[in-house]
Amino acid sequence: MSKLYSEYTKLKCSNKDKLYLFKNGIFYIALQDDAKKLSQIFDFKITNLNENVVKCGFPLKRLDHYINLLKQNEIDFEIIDNNYR
Repeated sequence: MSKLYSEYTKLKCSNKDKLYLFKNGIFYIALQDDAKKLSQIFDFKITNLNENVVKCGFPLKRLDHYINLLKQNEIDFEIIDNNYR
């Protein structure tokens, strides 16, 4: 199991309704149910993180755009990025 997925499952246990976006390289990604939800809302393509975990996401430079859209859609979310404030 990947470190990213382990962190995702831990966070979902503490708040299953919140959507979590993880900084991963030059993208922000969502995993599993969060990825499916983002895909439904924004028509993102779902791909595999590994053979058991799905993901979708967007480039770092679009973060402000998608934060605004998530807020407009009243979606509770959290950015998981050590450099994000």
